Amino acid sequence: MPFQNQNHSKLQNQPQRHYGITSPISLAPPKGMDCIHTQKLLEAMRPSGVLKDGGELNHRLVVLDKLNNLVKEWISELGESKNLLPSAVANVGGKIFTFGSYWLGVHTKGKTFIVW
Repeated sequence: MPFQNQNHSKLQNQPQRHYGITSPISLAPPKGMDCIHTQKLLEAMRPSGVLKDGGELNHRLVVLDKLNNLVKEWISELGESKNLLPSAVANVGGKIFTFGSYWLGVHTKGKTFIVW
């Protein structure tokens, strides 16, 4: 299955904006050779087993969801132990954040991820 940029038409209809300090080098979609080189790279990486599969991604999402729920539960229990009003306890919350290669989307199969 050749690599294709399926978001090309969506990107053309949206206003061009960038994040960070500098502008992007180019906003042009990938050329045909870029897609061919991407496909060759994926084919070269596949035998080494570093590409993520759907099952592992789903497992990571389940783990992050459970961890997020544990954090919220812990914060609620802490609020109750500090005698906060029930309405305040119901409205408190917390959030976990991923860092490193997982946050950047460049982690490889089987690697850990960091949360804070």
